[in-house]
Amino acid sequence: MTGTVIFRCNVSARVGVGHLMRCREMARHLGTLGWQSVLLGPPDILRDPVDADLFCAWHAVDERGSSDEDAARLLALCEAHGTRYAVMDDYRIDPGYQTVMRDAGLRWLQQFDASRPWMFQPDLLVNASPYETRAHYLPWLVEPARTETLFGPAYAVLRPAYTTVSARADGRTVRRIFVGFGGGDDRGAIDQALRVLAGKLGPEVTLVIVSGSGNPRRIALAEAVAALPAGQAEFHVNPPDIAGLMQGCDLALIGGGTMSYEAAICGLPMIFVGLAPNQERPCRGWQDLTGAPFLGLFESVTDTHLYTAVAALVEDDDRRRAMASKGRALVDGQGTQRLVEALLEREREET
Repeated sequence: MTGTVIFRCNVSARVGVGHLMRCREMARHLGTLGWQSVLLGPPDILRDPVDADLFCAWHAVDERGSSDEDAARLLALCEAHGTRYAVMDDYRIDPGYQTVMRDAGLRWLQQFDASRPWMFQPDLLVNASPYETRAHYLPWLVEPARTETLFGPAYAVLRPAYTTVSARADGRTVRRIFVGFGGGDDRGAIDQALRVLAGKLGPEVTLVIVSGSGNPRRIALAEAVAALPAGQAEFHVNPPDIAGLMQGCDLALIGGGTMSYEAAICGLPMIFVGLAPNQERPCRGWQDLTGAPFLGLFESVTDTHLYTAVAALVEDDDRRRAMASKGRALVDGQGTQRLVEALLEREREET
C-alpha cells in the first residue's frame, strides 16, 4: 500500500538548511517505495530542480502565526491529501501543537534538538546526536509506551553521495582541513578560522572553506580568501560534490550539525566549535564517544584556544587515527531508511 507523507520543515539562514536536506532525503526514499511527499514551510527561493521529483506539492509559509494556526494548516493539508502521516522537522512543534496532532489521530515523526525539554507525544521522537539517550527523556514523554525514541548517529539522515563514500586511511598527514558551519549564517566562525589558521600551520596545509549560498557573509569571505597567498585557502559555495571534497580532506573544523555525521562517515577526525546552544550537546556527545575536542560555543572561543587545539591535533597522528576510526563506526549511512521504515511500520502491519 502507498500514500502521502506531509513534511513540516523550518529553514532559513539562521536556522540552517539541514532540516530541508533531511526532508528531501526522506522524500527521496519514500518515492522509491511508491509514496508521495508534500512539503510545508520553506520559501520558494529554496526550491531546487530536483524538488519537482521529490515533492508532489510545495507550500511556502511566509508567516507561521501561532502554533494553533500552524497546526490547523498542517491538518488541512493532511485532510486534502487523505493522509495521517507527517514528519515534523521544525523545532517549534510545542506541546500544544503536538496535542492537536494527537487528537487528530496523526502518526508522526518529530525531529528535535534537545534545547527545549518540554513534553513530547509523537509516535517517533528522533535526535541523531550522540549525546542523547532514552533514559534522559522518559520524564518528558507523555506516554512512554507509545513514543519510540530513535536516538544516536545510526539515525542520521545523509545525502546519497555519503552512503557510498570510501574513507581514506586513518591517521594520514594533514594537508587539507575542511572548514564549514552549515549552509546558513556561519556567525563569524569561518572568518576566525581564516584569521587564525591560514598560512600558520605549515606551507603544505590548505584550508578548504565551504559555505552555503544562504550565508550572508559569503561575499566578504570570498574576498578574504582571494587576498591570501596561493595555497593557503580555497573557497567553495554549495559545491556540487561536497562529499568528494570532504573525503579529500584530512581534518574537519565544523559545528555540531549535519556536517558532523558527514565528516564521521568520511573518516575525518573533527574539532568542534558550536554556533548555537542547541549544538552544545551534540558536540559534547562526539567528544565523549570519539575524543573529538569541543572548544565551546563560537563567542567563547579565543583565537589562541582555536589555534592551539588545531595545531596540536595536526601533529598528533595517533589521536587523529583513533578519532577517525571511532567516528566512522558510529555512522553507516542507513539512517534515512531506518526512519522511513519506522514511520511506515504501522502501515505495513495493517496491510
